[in-house]
Amino acid sequence: MHSLTRYQWMVPIIHGAFVQRKINDYGRSLNLALIARRSRHFAGTRYLKRGASEQGKVANDVEHEQILHDESKSPSSGVFCSYLQVRGSIPTFWTQESSVTMPKPPIELNRVDPSYTASRLHFEDLMIRYSSPILVLDLVKQSEKREREVRVGNEYRHAVDFINNTIEDERHKIRYCALDYSHTSKHRNLDVSTSLNEVSTWAVNQTGFFCSSPKWKIVDGGFIEPFTVKDGEGAARLTDCLGVPAFPMEQTGVLRTNCIE
Repeated sequence: MHSLTRYQWMVPIIHGAFVQRKINDYGRSLNLALIARRSRHFAGTRYLKRGASEQGKVANDVEHEQILHDESKSPSSGVFCSYLQVRGSIPTFWTQESSVTMPKPPIELNRVDPSYTASRLHFEDLMIRYSSPILVLDLVKQSEKREREVRVGNEYRHAVDFINNTIEDERHKIRYCALDYSHTSKHRNLDVSTSLNEVSTWAVNQTGFFCSSPKWKIVDGGFIEPFTVKDGEGAARLTDCLGVPAFPMEQTGVLRTNCIE
């Protein structure tokens, strides 16, 4: 069969999830959509695929996007906001053997990569796809009586430090943040919601988010200022020059989250 004829019978399939809900915010009608797009690279079931491939593709690589549509002005147009983040396995070489008798199989660092080539390729791919800054939120345990998650977590930090030492421009260095989710959720004096809110603020202040008609903007240092008439005029001039809509507020960079499970 000719190759072109064969491709005509192939139907592309997107692996992921989509959820949409209509919500009401003090009289405003809002549509909230959550989209998850799962990568086809280095795909596999739990425990059978962990860590990264030689090409820097990671297991459980999923891109998450939250889209909010405010249709209070016009159902056909309105205002759109979007924030995108990614999650995936820790981008180093490690494995876990599936076992019926062991609910938490031991973690093995099965390969030595002194130059962290796979990790570097992974973050280079994120930089190409999303630009900088690349923010890393590491949710694995930071301390254990019997080291398990800590081993791969330490290797991850070493990889980030090694890669950052090869990047001269401070703007493009990986920005790492560790949050021991397990410890925080079990500690009586700590609150998970508060910790996650602080991390969210830290991330959004650096990457920004897309908004088709903003009233506020995030400036250097993470401070919020009103969107001025001059900002709107600048966007309008850019639209006239390009011949396509130029939105005055966009997301630059991405937050990358990981855990063990």
